[in-house]
Amino acid sequence: MQTVEKPCLSHKGSQDSGVFPSFLHTKWGLFPITVFLFSTVFLISSTIPLEKSFAEEIYSSVSTSMGFTGPIDIFAHNLSISIIMMIPIIGFGFSIVSSSTTGVAVSAISTLKNLDSLSLAVRLLSTPSGILEFLAYGLASAQGLSGLFAVIEKRVSRELKGYLTTLLIVGSLLLTSAFIETMSLTQWLG
Repeated sequence: MQTVEKPCLSHKGSQDSGVFPSFLHTKWGLFPITVFLFSTVFLISSTIPLEKSFAEEIYSSVSTSMGFTGPIDIFAHNLSISIIMMIPIIGFGFSIVSSSTTGVAVSAISTLKNLDSLSLAVRLLSTPSGILEFLAYGLASAQGLSGLFAVIEKRVSRELKGYLTTLLIVGSLLLTSAFIETMSLTQWLG
């Protein structure tokens, strides 16, 4: 007597390789992982000790490139970063590089101001605008990885709707974050 094995079906209806659960092929399954990775890389890179001269170079470079005049400038900058993060394969690598360079910038500021870099990084990460930005970047990065799975699994046309939804959510989070950040900076500087 022969037994017939029932194939495991993933979310797309084909045989599942069993390597990753099917929910990890979606942006919502990948989202907590990307937020965790993005935040962890940021925190670790913020603790990298820097020579004072190198910290001054980084601080000078960041200061000249961050000439934002208001919330729309901040929003446009952050949205362009998140759009790059949504590109399959390239986006995830860009996310890691972006979070690490931001952490190194925090390390540079900490070195120059004689502050504890990890405490500063945690404070920045836990502000309302920091939380919204990291959630937006994590979702954008998760969408990029999900896009990669969509290409591999030949479900690109269905994933395009997901990209539009993600862009709207990420844009809303980043716009809110930009206004909160501007209000905070105005109160802090004024």
